[in-house]
Amino acid sequence: MKSKICERLIPLNRANHQWDIEFWQSQSPEIRFGTNWDLVVDSYRIKGKKINANTLRLHRTVESIKLRKG
Repeated sequence: MKSKICERLIPLNRANHQWDIEFWQSQSPEIRFGTNWDLVVDSYRIKGKKINANTLRLHRTVESIKLRKG
């Protein structure tokens, strides 16, 4: 997966989110998802949390639904 690397240097008082929004909207869904996933993994590592096969998996709730007739 290859992504663009862009930089923008401006005075802080001129900063707004429009540039960021346009940049991320120009990226494919795969790039956006992959980048977000990298941030999740990095955040766990920075906090010193151990990462294993179950750490970052989606959590699911299992329910049983029974339909009653009549």
